Amino acid sequence: MPLILIFWGSVVTFLFVLGSFLFLAFKYISQIGIETVCSIDFKYLFLAVVLFFLYHSFDMLRLKTIAKGFGIDYSYKYAYLTSFVATFGATVTPAHIGGELIIFYMLKRLGVKTHKIWGTILFKTVSGFSFFLLALPIFVAYTISSQEVLQKVLILLIIFLIFSIISLPLVRWFRKGEKNKNFIRRIRLYCLSIIYFWRNKKEEFLKACFYSILLYITFLSFAPILMKAFHIDFDLLEIYLIQLPLIYAVFSSPTPGGSGVGEVGGVAIFHGIIPAGVIGIFVMLWRFFSQYLGAIIGGMVFLTILIKDLKEKET
Repeated sequence: MPLILIFWGSVVTFLFVLGSFLFLAFKYISQIGIETVCSIDFKYLFLAVVLFFLYHSFDMLRLKTIAKGFGIDYSYKYAYLTSFVATFGATVTPAHIGGELIIFYMLKRLGVKTHKIWGTILFKTVSGFSFFLLALPIFVAYTISSQEVLQKVLILLIIFLIFSIISLPLVRWFRKGEKNKNFIRRIRLYCLSIIYFWRNKKEEFLKACFYSILLYITFLSFAPILMKAFHIDFDLLEIYLIQLPLIYAVFSSPTPGGSGVGEVGGVAIFHGIIPAGVIGIFVMLWRFFSQYLGAIIGGMVFLTILIKDLKEKET
């Protein structure tokens, strides 16, 4: 992936996030009293940090398990770094596709053969679909279960479409600037390695699917943890279910890292559940722990690795 795309993708992501956070700040945070901020239970914010590392642990184990099936071995430390860097790549590119391309860079610098890398990346993506496929009937059934939920999903859909239209020029520019135009063709060329993996490494693939399911369940757990921090009473199952349409929207959004859709859509979904005086800062913290903290760490790690690689290339 050309570095210029990462740079401008980071700039656009920053603008999307800044705009969304300013919207939340002007519309909702003015309603927050000093007593609300002082009453936050920071114990649960610490638990959110623990949950953040648990999320990346499952992400790390998923990729490492699949990579091992292709004979790719690397340390757990490097696996964690790759997880953070992939989050950065996914956050600064349309439709999260940069996460997969940066994984290619991280594995290529280890001297791994190209066909093994593409096989690993493809199966990581496929394993990620396992949660969405399993959750789909639950999502549909819950959406049509009540008029209130259906209305929230329709509002979320409108928000999704608006941000998709806004980000359309970015998507077109990214595709135009991406030099690797044979991405899909190269994926097809390595289908033989995929068939081999399924026939001979089925256990690793099923493990990766299991880690993916745990990863997304962990993602859904940020909201109830943060609600506890604000002393909000809730039904745990209801909070998990109400987030299903949001998780589909965020991870399929063409905006970089689901920015905009996650913030504004979060307000739409949690409206009526989170008090108006808290919902703004709640959504900000929810997005920070579930997406942007990993992207910030990943960006710093990627910059460090890139500088190191460039220095080694010069010598």
